[in-house]
Amino acid sequence: MSRSNTLSILFAIIALVAGGGFLVFGTIALAGVTMSVHGWIALGLGIVVSLALGTGLTTVLVISRRRGYDEAAYNAGGLAPSDDQV
Repeated sequence: MSRSNTLSILFAIIALVAGGGFLVFGTIALAGVTMSVHGWIALGLGIVVSLALGTGLTTVLVISRRRGYDEAAYNAGGLAPSDDQV
């Protein structure tokens, strides 16, 4: 296994442990806190808008690539996409 793979795995494990610790700490520290109906509505709208925005931008990216709009950027930078790139 290469050094970069080892570092990536180590970083992922540290991030998971830190996230788990934060989750446990937040659950214990905020046990008595409740959220109002307005908070739940705001949370739901934030999730829906974030997913819609991500989906829309990903769709635009895929459509742009399939129709060849990105090739102008390659040509302007002096790079030509090779035939083996899909």
